[in-house]
Amino acid sequence: MEMLDEEHETLPQPRSDTNIYNLGTINNHNVVVAGLPKAGNCPAATVITQMKMTFPNLKHGLLVGIGGGVPVKTDHGMIRLGHVVVGEPTGIHSGAVQYDHGKATAGQFELKGFLNSPPTALLNAGREVSVRRQRIDHDPIWKKTQRIDTSRPHLRRFKFPGVANDYLYQPDYEHRQADASCEDGGCDPKQRIERPRNELNEAFVTVHRGTVASGELVIKDAMKRDNLARKLGVLCFEMEAAGASIDFPCMIIRSFG
Repeated sequence: MEMLDEEHETLPQPRSDTNIYNLGTINNHNVVVAGLPKAGNCPAATVITQMKMTFPNLKHGLLVGIGGGVPVKTDHGMIRLGHVVVGEPTGIHSGAVQYDHGKATAGQFELKGFLNSPPTALLNAGREVSVRRQRIDHDPIWKKTQRIDTSRPHLRRFKFPGVANDYLYQPDYEHRQADASCEDGGCDPKQRIERPRNELNEAFVTVHRGTVASGELVIKDAMKRDNLARKLGVLCFEMEAAGASIDFPCMIIRSFG
């Protein structure tokens, strides 16, 4: 909600629509914001279907959330903690691929899950924002994130963990406690991969563009992540795009925090 330039009053909606909406404007565009009840393609598809029923004049969508980044290098450097990936057509891919959808033939898995490309209007808008950011000294994206007062107790979880907590471990290293931080879980610091910190500028958000992988699986295995990334040429993994973009033109935006 902090990204809205102006907030509007809620409007009546059908009883069959169980979504909760926040209305407002961003740069003079009317915007409808809805959250998902849980992660996954099915919840995303349900939310989009109900949203289109209540707001039939919606033109485009932005699927914004968190994802699992792949530690690879792009034109903007290595993908790191706090960076953003925008789904954009590259090579044979449309900007997003459903990596767990296909058919098994002769001991191989043939991928069939290529998703629709983002609308041209959104691709052009994204390029325009990129050009403008290159011409100014301050970052408008970072400035807007400062609207979130992370000093408040209930908003602290949205605070950027900081460069000091940007750890990358060897792909074959098994973390001792999956649900705990590396420091609390006692992970071996000798297994960390040394990376230069001068690439990071916390006051300027790095945005990468390329293919996003969508599926129902939570990728916790670094070796599986890297193998899929090499095979598909993806920059990050997420769990909703396949459900949201089937019947609704949208652009995928994911961050890693």
